[in-house]
Amino acid sequence: MKLKNLQLVNYRNYEKLYIEFNDRINLLLGANGQGKTNIAEAIYMLAFGKSFRTNRDKEIIRFDTENLYIGGNYETDSRKGLIEIAISKVKKGIKVNKIPIIKLSELLGNVNVVIFSPEDLRLVKDGPKIRRSFIDREISQIITGYYNLLTGYNKILSNRNKLLKNINPDLNLLDVYDESLADYGSKIFIYRKKFIEKIADISKDMHFRLTDNKENLNITYKSQIQIKEDLNVKDSFLNMLKEKRKHDLDMRISGYGIHKDDILIQINGLDVRLYGSQGQQRTASISLKLSEIELIKREVGEYPLLILDDVFSELDEKRQKLLVDNLKDVQMFITTAENLHKNVLNIDDTTIFYIDNGKVVKTENGGN
Repeated sequence: MKLKNLQLVNYRNYEKLYIEFNDRINLLLGANGQGKTNIAEAIYMLAFGKSFRTNRDKEIIRFDTENLYIGGNYETDSRKGLIEIAISKVKKGIKVNKIPIIKLSELLGNVNVVIFSPEDLRLVKDGPKIRRSFIDREISQIITGYYNLLTGYNKILSNRNKLLKNINPDLNLLDVYDESLADYGSKIFIYRKKFIEKIADISKDMHFRLTDNKENLNITYKSQIQIKEDLNVKDSFLNMLKEKRKHDLDMRISGYGIHKDDILIQINGLDVRLYGSQGQQRTASISLKLSEIELIKREVGEYPLLILDDVFSELDEKRQKLLVDNLKDVQMFITTAENLHKNVLNIDDTTIFYIDNGKVVKTENGGN
């Protein structure tokens, strides 16, 4: 999969921008605050319909303007496409090949994107929420309907939490919510379990190579749902909710379910979050992100686009090269403020875009 171009109108600090991309490496180089990450964010939006930096669409509309436009043409081995997003202060519209979509799930999977930011280097180190987001974002790209399951689950969870906050909650209504929560949650559980099993196999091999065959990386799904021998996933979920109902009523919040899921990450049998060095935690994070890319390739038949947003500044030169050398078939978009980082790249495969105050002021082309 390749993104051929990007057009922006009134997007953050860009009044107008049209940029054609290299099929291999696109280095967005410039001082901080000039608009490098804004381009990366716009590419991400073509895939997900939303920003990875804010939940408020109107924040990305250029100051003193009323609406914005993002457009991008992409190609795969079998098809070409155009994604367009228009956002005003009051509404958002998305078109795929000039046809308006009704649900965000209709956008997911047209353009597959993996983003690697400094936050992802804390994938191992930080709390469960960041790891659940990692899991859910990638499954949404490869499994049609997964995003809708998540939306449904979260809506029921929100309603259940509101009910639990009542002094005398309606227990019959709580039964209804539990049934729905178990229905959505059991399906999400199955998808997550399969995804984690696949990513565990790939990341184990990846990490072994990245550490010169010295470290074994093991990834395990952690869930509160324990599947009973005589019960399916949904019934096991329901059984857990019944057992924990008194706790939830006392605490006035839903303390159990797939919204508490996590993954256990071990190196040579030890929890790397607790016992790993910072270098081990970062290498494990790189292994997970590279595995994410490989899994998308296996599932959909095409490598995704890769955004490396200011990651190089967080890595030593050895890990920078490890990252690039393992991505020879992937189109990359790299943002950095450090001119020396271009020395890590094969200049024949690279186009350098010099960004200054919302403009591409200079372009240096290698081979394409």
